[in-house]
Amino acid sequence: MTDDALTQAQNATFLHWLENEANYLDARDLGDGRYAAIMPLMFTHAIITGRIGDKNMYEDRWCYAGYEKAAAALKTWDGTGEPDGWHRHPNTGRRREEGDPELEEIAP
Repeated sequence: MTDDALTQAQNATFLHWLENEANYLDARDLGDGRYAAIMPLMFTHAIITGRIGDKNMYEDRWCYAGYEKAAAALKTWDGTGEPDGWHRHPNTGRRREEGDPELEEIAP
């Protein structure tokens, strides 16, 4: 097995773990050593990113009003910058009314 094939197999195993053991949804390889997935929360869903293979933590999170909005944003996002349509970014305290970047504000 080539190194590339081994890496792809390991990545696939990790993505399978994310969905079947960690209960994330729609996990995918971003192609740069990171993954993106949808994390169900009590009242919302979030797109999270992290390092493939890291089972202890994720690196970033963008909150959405529901699964459908998160899934649509994840489907069109290439992993650079930020996904579209989020309403809350906990790491920075930013909020966007209805996911509109023009209405962005930082929570006090």
